[in-house]
Amino acid sequence: MSMLYYLLLLLAGALQGVMVSLNGQLGNYYSPFAICFFVHGIALILLLAYLLAKKTPLGFKGAPWYVYLVGALGIAIVASTSWCTLRVGASVFLAISTAGQIISSQLIDQFGLFGMPVQKFNAKQIPGYVLLAAGVALVVTG
Repeated sequence: MSMLYYLLLLLAGALQGVMVSLNGQLGNYYSPFAICFFVHGIALILLLAYLLAKKTPLGFKGAPWYVYLVGALGIAIVASTSWCTLRVGASVFLAISTAGQIISSQLIDQFGLFGMPVQKFNAKQIPGYVLLAAGVALVVTG
């Protein structure tokens, strides 16, 4: 796999840390659902401006119904981020949520859910999961 993908993923992870912190700060001023409205409203405006400038059609053809649940999932993620980060801190939030992402990703890969290619669990991954659990425990207990 190209190193560019790894660098982009590293950048995305760094930006997620910034986003979690900013969403938490918004929690000082607004309810979790008001924050969702702002975050998704701003995203909608920026995306519409981009689409209009590029004259790019959206092309909603052929996608399975469940892929549109991503909007509801986004609301749940932004709401939980803004509510939980103020209470547990950005590092604990990201440690626990990253563990959740890895667990759900492994299940998706294992069973080929949502049209993903099946990638069976490998015993060589066990040390990684043990280290993940240990890392989360260390971050949470400080």
